[in-house]
Amino acid sequence: MYTTNHKDVGLLYFFTSCYFGIVGAVLALLMRVQLSVPNNNFLNAFYYNQAVTMHGLIMIFWFLSPIAIGLANYFVPLQIGAKDLAFPRLNALSYWLYLAGGVLAVSSFFVPGGSASAGWTTYQPLAVLTAGSGPTLTYLGLVLLAVSITLGSVNFLTTIIWLRGPGVTLSKVPMFTWFFLFTIIAMLYAFPTIIAAFVLASTDRILGTVFFTTQAIQPSILWDNLFWFFGHPEVYIVLLPAFGIIANVIPQFTGRPLAARNAILVATALVVIPLSFGVWMHHMFLTGIPVALQGAFSIATIAISIPFDVITLAFVESLIRGRVKFATPMLFSLGGVVLFIIGGITGVFLSSPVLDRVFRGSYFVVSHFHYVMVGAAIFGIIAGIYYWLPRMTGHMYNEKLGQLHFVISFIGFNILYFPMNLLYDMPRRIFTYQNVGNWAMLNGIASIGAFIFAGAQILLAWNVLHTWFRGPQAPPNPWGSPDLEWTSHAEGMSPAANTSSPAPAGGWIGQLSSAPAAAAASAEATPYAAGEHAHLSSRPLQLSVGIMLFLAGAATWPGITALGLLVVGGLVVIYAFWEWAKDDMHGRFTMPDEAEGERWPFGGVPKLKLGMWVFLSSEVVLFGSFLGALIFIRAASPNWPPAGSIHDIPLGTVNTLVLVTSGLTMFLAIQAIRQGDQRRLLGWLGTTFALGSVFMGIKVSEWITLGTNHFVLTNPTYSLAASAYYIIVGLHGAHVTAGLIFMIYLMKKTSSGFYTKENHEAIENFGLYWAFVDIVWCFVFPLFYLL
Repeated sequence: MYTTNHKDVGLLYFFTSCYFGIVGAVLALLMRVQLSVPNNNFLNAFYYNQAVTMHGLIMIFWFLSPIAIGLANYFVPLQIGAKDLAFPRLNALSYWLYLAGGVLAVSSFFVPGGSASAGWTTYQPLAVLTAGSGPTLTYLGLVLLAVSITLGSVNFLTTIIWLRGPGVTLSKVPMFTWFFLFTIIAMLYAFPTIIAAFVLASTDRILGTVFFTTQAIQPSILWDNLFWFFGHPEVYIVLLPAFGIIANVIPQFTGRPLAARNAILVATALVVIPLSFGVWMHHMFLTGIPVALQGAFSIATIAISIPFDVITLAFVESLIRGRVKFATPMLFSLGGVVLFIIGGITGVFLSSPVLDRVFRGSYFVVSHFHYVMVGAAIFGIIAGIYYWLPRMTGHMYNEKLGQLHFVISFIGFNILYFPMNLLYDMPRRIFTYQNVGNWAMLNGIASIGAFIFAGAQILLAWNVLHTWFRGPQAPPNPWGSPDLEWTSHAEGMSPAANTSSPAPAGGWIGQLSSAPAAAAASAEATPYAAGEHAHLSSRPLQLSVGIMLFLAGAATWPGITALGLLVVGGLVVIYAFWEWAKDDMHGRFTMPDEAEGERWPFGGVPKLKLGMWVFLSSEVVLFGSFLGALIFIRAASPNWPPAGSIHDIPLGTVNTLVLVTSGLTMFLAIQAIRQGDQRRLLGWLGTTFALGSVFMGIKVSEWITLGTNHFVLTNPTYSLAASAYYIIVGLHGAHVTAGLIFMIYLMKKTSSGFYTKENHEAIENFGLYWAFVDIVWCFVFPLFYLL
């Protein structure tokens, strides 16, 4: 419950995602029963729509990505020679926020009106008009999940860059870690957009904003741009960890190095960085976008298939060159590649605006994305489970049962999804159908395949659990892998220190210069020794529970129960933050010391500063998403209030100068501590705090004044402008308030003499955050006050 160790957290992710996978699978089976025959009444429209919506959301957000994150938690530090992730408590917080978001989403089934029911894409304004608090719980659960993913991405990116062990240069990083690095880069810049989308949708439902209910603009286009800017990179976020596993597995079962390794890495980088974020509008061919845009995005969509051609051909060449051993991990790897090829071919059809008009909204599309996101991704993940199971458990799985599991899964999957390619004339958003053509036969076959595929996973569960508790002892390195999670090439290290299964809690201890040092390190191979509680922290769990309760109250507001949840949740959050700060003040939480290793290209950047830069880069996308939505609204709205008619420009200018001045005083605080002057540091921190408080005080008074002057959400003349102003300026105000709270913590530590000329990294990092807050306001102010 309180662990921060990366392997413990990895197992929590793994088993929790399996639970959500079961929930999503049960919903899928309910859908397939309903569609197995024409005119079925097993589920009515009310329940079917909830099942199809929550199946998609749970499988994509709470199963596919998190199960890969679980494996990455366990093995990425081992593969790069680190004892843990860069920020262990942040890692635990990421997990508990993920679970809290899932609890909110699943609990939506049990409130009046049911869960979200507008499809997994939650298209607005259709979804925002759905009654009840269930959809709101789901949306807020998704916001929590996205925050979890963003924090985890910051953690992993910092870890892979800064905590590689001695000798683990970038050229020696295993392929799974490389692919996961690309995955988290996509996560870091995709998920802030979905945070913005669901925050806007949630405020429409809770606070009465009108982003997606207004008639003044086309809210569906606003939603499409926000959702699909995230949505298309999400395909690769789900797929790439599985490809990384396949790239790790193939060399072990062919006896040859992976072909074209560098070409694969370059191709994957091209997919993630320029291409995945540049094709989102191919999901919008039918929304009326200009023909020129359709052509451009069609070409971009075809272009993104080229890097995957490179990757796939490299996999095939590796197979041709080697002598393939058809062990279970290899079988699932091969199955994943085959299914990806099928899904990729069908995807090329959808890149054409003309063909998209035919196939869009049909079961052809369902088949396409399930072959890619389920077939390739899940088969790759299962390959990783079998591949690393001996490392996690110390026991060997049942090979014959694993091979049987593959055969049944592969057959069942294709029986389930291939018939959907032939259902290109059947709409996919209907809960029942007439006996038209061959619809009944193909749906019946698909439903049989669903039960075969789902039933096959019972073999996986049995194999994993039996291996864990009763499997035969595994050799230290059953696959003969050269990767660090299996073996160490460290000079003088005892193999027992690193190749035992399961992996010791401290991970690989790095390259050592002498045998005595290796022996001493071996004795400390478990930095979190039994009875030692310095690595435990209850704060991530407490904070996540408090946030979950608070959001549950917000979703179900109004009512006495909702009020109670808001109060209790808020108090728990305050308590958790307070105790977290006290833990830091008194040194109650410690992390294992890491040997200095390979840190290129950021060797001169401290770990915390690198983490802050990475976090702020995601914040740029977050605010960019909100401000991009504002610009879209402004451009589309015919009656936006002219500059100066609503907001007090002189007052806003003065307030801007106040905030910018606080940035100057924060800089002077940093300069003071660089010179070792704690007294001046405290003075400038106090001045910065006072100026920030003045800024927030003026802002709150301005909100009150605007409210009394009818600039409110219920005024039809100003409702859209008021919605944008209060939410976006409120988001910035929340960041300022968070900074003020943290400044109190910094001043307390400063008055205790904690910061010195040599030790003041927290001050430097906070200076970056506060400068970012100032810069954001320099964009917000003219957009609302001057333009």
